[in-house]
Amino acid sequence: MRPLPLRARVSARASKKLVSLGELGKLIDRRLDKTSNEVVNDKSKLGPELPDTPLSARKARESSARAPVSQSLSITRNPQHEAGEEIAELTTVADKLVRTATRTQLYANQGWKHAKSLRGDDVRIEGALRAAATNQDALKLRASFNSTGGETLDLLEEEETSVLHQIPTGTLVEIRKGSLTTTGIVIRNALIEGRSFSVTLTITGHVIEHPESEVFFQIPKMATYSLTQRAGIGAMPSSRTETSARVEILKQLRDFEREVANAYGGIQAANLNLYNLVRSRDPDEWSTVTVSEAAKLIMRQRRQTVAFLFAMHRYLMKHSEEFVPQVSTHRLAQAFDVRPLSHLEKLRAVKHMIRSASPAIDAFAIKARGIMAVNRKRRIESWNEPPKRTVANDINYTTEDRLILDVLQHALRRHRDVVTDPYALIIASIIKTLQVDADVIDTVVLREVLIDLGHLAPWEDLVSRRREYELDQLPEDESPRVAAQNLIVKRNFATRSTPESSRPLGPEDFVPRDPVEHLRHDFGDMPVYIVDDIGAEELDDGLSIEEIPSEPGSAWIHVHVADPTAVIPPTHVFAQQAYQKGMTWYFSHRTWPMLPTSLAHSKLSLGARSKSGEPESVLTFSFKIDSTGNMVDYQVRPGFVRNLQIIDYDSVDHLAGFPNLKPAQPFEPECPPIITTVATEPIHVRNLRLLADTITRHRIRNLGSSDAFVAVIPYARISVAEKPLHATPLCHPKSFRFTGFPTIKYQVLSQKSQEVGSRMVVAECMKAACRVASRWCLDRDVPMLRRTSKPPVCLGDPEAFSKVLEARDSDGFVDFYLAQKANLHVPPVEHTLDPGMHWSMGVPEGEGYIRVTSPLRRYSDLVAHWQIKDALLRPGASPLFSREWLTKYGPEIKEKERVFKEAERTHYAYWTALYLKRFVENPHATADRPNPLEGLTATVLSHTFVERHGGNVRTLCHVPTLGIKAIVTLPPGTMPDVGDSLDVRLSDIQVGLSSKVHVLPK
Repeated sequence: MRPLPLRARVSARASKKLVSLGELGKLIDRRLDKTSNEVVNDKSKLGPELPDTPLSARKARESSARAPVSQSLSITRNPQHEAGEEIAELTTVADKLVRTATRTQLYANQGWKHAKSLRGDDVRIEGALRAAATNQDALKLRASFNSTGGETLDLLEEEETSVLHQIPTGTLVEIRKGSLTTTGIVIRNALIEGRSFSVTLTITGHVIEHPESEVFFQIPKMATYSLTQRAGIGAMPSSRTETSARVEILKQLRDFEREVANAYGGIQAANLNLYNLVRSRDPDEWSTVTVSEAAKLIMRQRRQTVAFLFAMHRYLMKHSEEFVPQVSTHRLAQAFDVRPLSHLEKLRAVKHMIRSASPAIDAFAIKARGIMAVNRKRRIESWNEPPKRTVANDINYTTEDRLILDVLQHALRRHRDVVTDPYALIIASIIKTLQVDADVIDTVVLREVLIDLGHLAPWEDLVSRRREYELDQLPEDESPRVAAQNLIVKRNFATRSTPESSRPLGPEDFVPRDPVEHLRHDFGDMPVYIVDDIGAEELDDGLSIEEIPSEPGSAWIHVHVADPTAVIPPTHVFAQQAYQKGMTWYFSHRTWPMLPTSLAHSKLSLGARSKSGEPESVLTFSFKIDSTGNMVDYQVRPGFVRNLQIIDYDSVDHLAGFPNLKPAQPFEPECPPIITTVATEPIHVRNLRLLADTITRHRIRNLGSSDAFVAVIPYARISVAEKPLHATPLCHPKSFRFTGFPTIKYQVLSQKSQEVGSRMVVAECMKAACRVASRWCLDRDVPMLRRTSKPPVCLGDPEAFSKVLEARDSDGFVDFYLAQKANLHVPPVEHTLDPGMHWSMGVPEGEGYIRVTSPLRRYSDLVAHWQIKDALLRPGASPLFSREWLTKYGPEIKEKERVFKEAERTHYAYWTALYLKRFVENPHATADRPNPLEGLTATVLSHTFVERHGGNVRTLCHVPTLGIKAIVTLPPGTMPDVGDSLDVRLSDIQVGLSSKVHVLPK
């Protein structure tokens, strides 16, 4: 069943005014206005003014569609209350509804309290529901949203959980937002502006829409599908059937909450120090515990019921000083990070110092203020110098000083506001003594304080420091992990086993002899063109073109892929490390390779062996293109290549006659072009042009037979000249002196500039190789994971998709805003053994798409290479990787890709915000410098709005000349449509763990 395209907004035309999600009591469904006078209209009766309450509004597009009703989220007021008090508050309204129902003809054996009357039951139950909708707690909850830590505009954030599995209807969910929580049963799924939402009936009788990222616990099949479908989705039940279904659901919720309360009491009665059982034995290391593991430790002899597990989850969430829910994977993994003992002891020590008004706090503040003033002055004086870090040996700290500094650094980590942040009040107290001018103390302010104190570099990348990413922050020449890897590489190549050795391979042993050497095809002196960016770190593929004299217009294209599996077996420690890492992490300031640099650069990267006269081992994917652009034949075989021609993209564009679409550089419009070395021999010029013509013909044919398109929108990319930049040591006993800043290049790219010319040629050849791999495996019944994606789903106009396709240009590009206005939902990529469609790649159903072209930087490609070579060696035998293993591995790939995509997005947002902030604050700026921040225009990206004090609203916009997304604040009542342009100016740039740019209309 296709997810219900339910909109999270109330039409201005349908409701006559904008509706805040937090002000449900002001506007309920219009039909209630005819039957009740209890709707609250007087703002003075609504309690305090509601800051930053989310609202969604847009002009009505479908007059025949039922306008969605207002929603509210009624949630317990304080998650820190004891279980009995919390559950009593949660079940008050539910009990009222159930008692009302059980006294009526819905349950005839209970007798009558009221005289029988027409629709008497429905009226009384609807009255209870109206009371729930207008109770003050429901309103207070929204007043609390976004009240801590400034502004967390969740509805305006890019969706980080769009690829998570949709929550099935009938699932019991715990919803957390800010410090507030409620439970409910999912009764529908919704797609709202491409984001996945759940529609939930909460324990207090409210129907709310919420993103899946706000769900922290789920129990499937708590209600039947038929029951959830009968419950309806309006704020009030519209029929007797809906009323009866909701009463039944609320009764189930009440009974379950009582079970949870009893289980919670059992956990408390156990009086067990869970933290000491699960913390790391190393006092400086984090550990992890799941809800199930914690439950087994608390009640060793008891069966773990779902109620007990839910109670255990609540217990861990409550004790946030010791247990931290994992940021992005908690819902599915139910895992908590366990705070190190040293962190906990330091936190408590500083907390005691503050509570006891210790003189050490004031002494630290006096010393710190002096250090901060000197460091600020030095930073301004060295603004345009190269980056440099030196130890400040003349600054000495007391034991108390070190405690305070360590706690400040520990606090600079990503934290979800669904649990109490144990550092929040402590950090606010300390920063207040430092006399920092800030209205709100958040990670943006904390970052600046640590920079001024000399414990964080002004160019520090906060994203890669996130603990959940597990990226080694030490320089490679200081890292014990890298040293151990280098030792394994050196030992293997120094004492490599002879081919005759029959001893089994150990976890650190390379393959003694290439197992497919006898199958390798020698491509002789055929030129292999390795096309990449200047300075590329890993060269893992090259291209060859081979004409067919007997078939004019036809040619073979060979995609030669580096073959690390000739050296690394699946059981090797490097293979296991690659499995854990998933992929190489490329960031602006540093790269974290999937495979050891010492091995990749010396033996595996294309060109490494040819330097010493050895042939390069490759796995080659070949395909034959006829004169019409059709792929008529294909081959997969291991091979040797010898004649490597390494060339950059710009040179290929020049030789092949492609237009040179340079990225925009708004802050350096007159920068000189990059000078490249071009292979000018006639044979290479001819081959590159033939290659470009052949693959372009193939691309045009595919585009004509598919309905894929690429939506074009400019985006910013940052590159750092002094790469790699290493992190500042965490909790170093000394502070540092930082001078200068790295040289940063700010470019604005688009899909159009990155998918034309030589980049298009390479990309199309790689796509074709992945299709060849899938066809080859299908022919031989070799199981393999394939990437699949379905075509977009129209959430509004059923003809919208066709209209977008009509707007495609000859290269398959469409305007981003046209696609956005079409209200299309693009399903996420899935991983399956079946040869499904990959819509965005133009791959039809039944063919499939297997990634095989980057085994040096993606573990899934390594798996594909091992599987293919095993099938070559043992045709017809059981596969090296079973269907069961591959099926289990599919979700792991998806999760790793999601994590990296989110990290990459926040990383570039951080560096673009940092660049813009430095440009604005440059104390040495000349009067004649180009200023691209003048005359900015922004384009509205979203229908979702967020209301603020005074009626101002915020929404997400895009600044095309800068290639960034920003939050724009608009006057009351303003509701521009997607694609509308606004003249804006920068108003605020926040550089922190979640960097944001704010603009205002001129």
